[in-house]
Amino acid sequence: MSKFSSQEIESQYNLIKTLLSDPEKYNDALDAIKKDITYMPLELKKKLEEENITL
Repeated sequence: MSKFSSQEIESQYNLIKTLLSDPEKYNDALDAIKKDITYMPLELKKKLEEENITL
């Protein structure tokens, strides 16, 4: 797995928060993220956990 920059992590984090702001509208995108969660960078997983954000 490649290393991700903090900017990439922050960008992905912000995207997930945006999608979660309207889960009905972005249901397909959220489902895709849930399927790929095993490939998510550890730093992003930790940040989501710290904010108590679950997919």
